[in-house]
Parts: sequence; C-alpha cells; structure tokens
Amino acid sequence: MRSVASIRYQRHSETAHSAMNSSDSEVVSDDILPDNTSLKIRLVVLPVIFVVGFIGNTLSASLFFGKSLRTKSCSIYLATKAISDNGFLLSLFVAWLDFVDVRIFHTQVVCHVTLFLSYVCGFVSVWSVVMITIENYIRICRPCEVRSLCTRYLATRVTILGVAFACVLYNYPLWTMDVGTTQPHEQKFCQTQPKFERFEVVMTYVDTVLTLVLPLIIILILVSIITVRLIDASKRKDRLRKCSQYSNANSMRLNISNAQAILNSQVTKMLLSVSLVFVCLHTPSYVIRMKATLENLLDHVTVTSKIDRILQHFFLVLYYLNFSIYFFIYVGCGQNFRKVLRKKMKQMCRKQENVPGVTSEYVLSNRAWNENIELETTKDTLDLE
Repeated sequence: MRSVASIRYQRHSETAHSAMNSSDSEVVSDDILPDNTSLKIRLVVLPVIFVVGFIGNTLSASLFFGKSLRTKSCSIYLATKAISDNGFLLSLFVAWLDFVDVRIFHTQVVCHVTLFLSYVCGFVSVWSVVMITIENYIRICRPCEVRSLCTRYLATRVTILGVAFACVLYNYPLWTMDVGTTQPHEQKFCQTQPKFERFEVVMTYVDTVLTLVLPLIIILILVSIITVRLIDASKRKDRLRKCSQYSNANSMRLNISNAQAILNSQVTKMLLSVSLVFVCLHTPSYVIRMKATLENLLDHVTVTSKIDRILQHFFLVLYYLNFSIYFFIYVGCGQNFRKVLRKKMKQMCRKQENVPGVTSEYVLSNRAWNENIELETTKDTLDLE
C-alpha cells in the first residue's frame, strides 16, 4: 500500500474532493492517472460550479438572514448551510488552482487552512441538512412540539454547538500537515507528516461515519416516515370528505382542517426537496469511498479499475453540485423565498432609479415593473411550501 502522503498528493493534484474527503486507504496503481477527458471536463466544470454556487449561496444566506425570513428556525439551518457550502467551495477553488499550475495550496498556512476549512464546512453542511430534515419531521409528525422545538433560539444554539464541535474535531490538519518535497516530483507538496499517518487513517474512518453513514441513515429514516405520514394524511382527508355528510359537521370540519394543515401548511416542499437532493447528490461519491474503506479493512488490495475511475469522476461532479445548486431549489420550491427575492430585486431597481444619468424611459419601465410586483402579497411569516 502506498503511503498516506503520496495518496494525499494524488488526491489534490487530481481533484479537490479527493484531497479533502476521499479515503486515505484507497489503493491505486502509481501508473494509473485520470483520463485526459475527465481532467479537461473538471478543468472547465469546477470553476463554473464555484462561481454559480458562490453567488447563489451568498444571495440565499442574505435572504434567510433578512427581516422577512429570519424569524423561523429552519432559516437558521438553511443560512448556515449556504455559508458552509461557500466555505467548501472556496477550499475547492484553491485546490482546483493546481489544474492551472497555480500552486498556492502547496504553501504553508494555505495548505493547513484549506484542509481545515474543507473538513469543517463539509461537516456543518451535512448536519445542517440533517437538522432541516429533523425539523421537517417535527412539523409533520409532531405538530404539538413545534412551538417548543422549532424555535429560532434553539436552532441558533444547535448551530453554534455544531460549528464548535466541528472545529474541535477537525483541527488536526492544522498540526498534522506539512509542506515538503516528495520524490520523484522534486516539488513541494501539502502532505501528512509521517508520524501522523496512522492517526489520519483513523480520522478518515471517523469522518466517514460522521459525514456519510450516520447522516444518511437519519435522513433516509425520517424521509420515509414523512412520506408515509403524507400518504396517510391524504387518505384521511379523502375519507373525511366522503363521510362528512353522515357525521357532525363541526367535528368533520375540524378533522378536515387538521388533515389539510398537514398537507398544505406544515409540509414544506422546499425542506423535503433539500433532503432528497442531498441524498441524491451526496451519496454516490461516497460509494467509491466506502468501497475503498471496506477493501482496506478486509486487506483486499486491488487496483482501481477504469470503470471505477470514470464513475468516481462523474460522482465527484455530482458531489460538487451538492454545494452549489440549492439556490435553484429554493427558487423552484419556495414560494415565499421567490417573493422575498423579487422584493429584493425591486429594492435594487429602486436604488438604480436614484443613480444620476439614468434615462427617463428606463425609470418609467422600472416603475411599471415595480407596480406589478407590489400587486403580489408577501406573507408576514415564513411558509416555505
């Protein structure tokens, strides 16, 4: 088996994800390199993902922390995810610079901070989705506990505790990594100090459990329960309507109202969409990681096949998208998010009206557009359906 240091160099020179999240126990042949097509695709795709994701996450965080949306606890988790996603994208961009021979990653401080940021932000992003799923479960399956558990105060405390835990757990790149020369490259690389290689392998297994196994189990179980509850609520609503003529009218109206509340008021399509998109984009890239981890635990040393490498490159792109596309999920599934976004755009247009040199035709067209926007009513409280 090759040393952890040489594996870490290959991970960073090939992809940022391999440097930051792939198993250190992965066994590959030294003469096997990614095909040129995959490298060229990532050379173009990664900066696009970074730019689109960074802009979208920044705008999402500003809206969730804004006056209209910040009153709800789920906005804290969504804003935290947006910020942590940006942190991961920044570390990804630094590692991507190796593709264009800008080797700032392989310098003191940058090496340590980049890895630390990638681990912490990856952990916070994953567990933000877990908390979003838990909150959605409470709203749908435990409506009586919403007032006590789904509060902005509790969400803030949980977020702070999670970030602090991640910083303590993943601080080891700050003192286990070093910039040194690796043969036969005769260049300086960010690599693990030899005396910490065994410790890093152990931390890789810990990271796999905390950012893959445990979150995936929790999310899949809760999403399954939520789905069953939605189906039951839909069936109950239909039954109540059919038998309403044979029962007390007031009682029936109350029961129908409760069923309707589950289907319309408490069920947030956006939160459920976030959970499902996370599972679809986050999981595939870890299949290869789990495969390598299990092979190492079983002492089953193999050479990475061409199919495995192709799948890994494809899954990595999906994994990167997990940190950059949620703005579009919010716009597509969040009605109130769209309204707040329009309101934000309207305010920006009003500021432009006050800029000297703007033509009267432009001002008039903006005013007409603003008047159309004002015809729509914006809810006072967050409804993310």
